Amino acid sequence: RWQLEFGSPIPRGTASAVFHCRMTDGRRAVLKASPDLSRLALEAAALTAWHTDHAPAVIAFDDPLGALLLEAIEPGTPLIVSMAYPALESVAGLLAALHGQLVPEGSYPSVAQRVDDLFRSSTKLYERVPQLTDLIPSELYERGHVLATRLAQHHVEIVLLHGDLTPRNILDGGTERGLVAIDPTPCRGDAAFDAVDPVLWQADDLETIRARTELVAAATGVDGGRLHAWSCAFAGMIALELASGGNVSRARTEVLQRLASQAETT
Repeated sequence: RWQLEFGSPIPRGTASAVFHCRMTDGRRAVLKASPDLSRLALEAAALTAWHTDHAPAVIAFDDPLGALLLEAIEPGTPLIVSMAYPALESVAGLLAALHGQLVPEGSYPSVAQRVDDLFRSSTKLYERVPQLTDLIPSELYERGHVLATRLAQHHVEIVLLHGDLTPRNILDGGTERGLVAIDPTPCRGDAAFDAVDPVLWQADDLETIRARTELVAAATGVDGGRLHAWSCAFAGMIALELASGGNVSRARTEVLQRLASQAETT
């Protein structure tokens, strides 16, 4: 029906099938199909709501079929592939663009629901690699969960969050577009939540995290103290994910362990 010429598949996890494709007018596009209809519908709604070059445009969406057609981003290299940490001004620009618009109406989950889903899902890492308890004891992990839950319940300005702004979901959009966010798991809540992964990625010391936190807070208007608290809450989880994947420096996991130990639950 959309008369697409299919290209190569794009590996994007287990919840969807994603393909490069070309439209009849020659434009390059990306087709995403998923059996999780409710999740794809939320993604399409959020991408439609973000009127910015920092998110791909929705070309077409078939809700009952679970098919989403998006513009292709060029060059489109994910940060997790290039492994190049972007300029902090670019990170702040991305966050400001996503959060700087009116919160659209819609049945988006709360950030509290997102927090609970993330912490419950990541406990499976302990089951797969039991020795991870030597890095992040379960009580330290749970302390992060308690802090994140408390932060999610605070009364702050509500924005539409990306919800999964990891280096895997941030693309290089070239000099004109800058960083582009894809594959959102949208929810509503504190803007500082989305800044955690960009601030902590590839940080080998607490001073780097502090400096990034201050710059991002100043450039986006989020509360630096809250951003630090969110980072403490999720540091243990991120350390587990890095360690379970292997090939990560000891300094990187140790700094996350130290940050997680700063989580205050009262």
